[in-house]
Amino acid sequence: MKSTSSTLTTNVPEHSLAHLGEVELIRRISDWLGPVSPPSPEGMGDDCAVIRQTGQGQQILTTDAVSYGQHFDDQVSPEDAGAKLIKRNLSDIAAMGGIPGPAVLALLCGPDISLEWLESFFRGIRRVCEQYAVPLVGGDISSLRPGNFSAVLSLTGRTETPRLRHTARNGDSIYVTGQLGGSILGKHYKFEPRLEAGRWIAGRPESTAMMDLTDGLAKDLRALIPPDCAAALHPSRFPLSDDARTLAQTTGLDPEEHAFCDGEDYELLFCLDGKTDTTSFEADWKATFPQLKITRIGSFVCGSPERPFVDAASNEDLPWSRGFEHLR
Repeated sequence: MKSTSSTLTTNVPEHSLAHLGEVELIRRISDWLGPVSPPSPEGMGDDCAVIRQTGQGQQILTTDAVSYGQHFDDQVSPEDAGAKLIKRNLSDIAAMGGIPGPAVLALLCGPDISLEWLESFFRGIRRVCEQYAVPLVGGDISSLRPGNFSAVLSLTGRTETPRLRHTARNGDSIYVTGQLGGSILGKHYKFEPRLEAGRWIAGRPESTAMMDLTDGLAKDLRALIPPDCAAALHPSRFPLSDDARTLAQTTGLDPEEHAFCDGEDYELLFCLDGKTDTTSFEADWKATFPQLKITRIGSFVCGSPERPFVDAASNEDLPWSRGFEHLR
């Protein structure tokens, strides 16, 4: 019988989570769970799991968290932190083309958490739940060491036409909504989940795949690239936010690198069939969402996993390759 370590931490780097990173950890968790972890779309692999059912569409389920010191700090008000928790989950529902349903909440709190702070945190939760008609129907409370706080939300929803990540094909066009980059200056909690846009995209026959941008194009787009393909991108087309330009003046990086790598944009990344009349599609979009821009940033071409991102003009590798990854 294989021995199992009884200690929580390790001093051996190659035996630690930091050595694996988030992507490999998820793969191993799926292996460890074996038959109780079904494949996508019923299991891991998309923004939400699809729970098959008849009647009014298909039920979907997602979960996401906010932790003090990781997703917010004292520069973010407790009301905005509570709102961010709900909106992060709503963004996952949007990425599947869904309508949100009931939610449950787990709180993990140090004993020294301020009641006044916590009341404001719940005020933010209530505001967003009322805005999007999300009933919070239960949950759990557990204690942590002093100074620690995390909240985990599990959110249900339903969708008629779920859009998945692995269904894009060679030749498909790649689009994003809104603007990208510099979210650390405020957008990471001041965003609005793209629920209406997600439902509209999912209902279009031209759409082939979709997800939300949480960890940056450099990481998230990898999940959409079809086998034996690469993403041929136009960095000059990246829809740069003012914050991306402002941040670039401080960091010395290109604004395009911030747009590609920063993460927490909470915009939609979606694909259209390569035969789509994109001019007609974009006109339909503009008529439906006149205040929300979409940008075609590239397409999928034949390629290799060793070169996931190439410049569409030069066919050279993009100089930036990594978005945010938990645990690294």
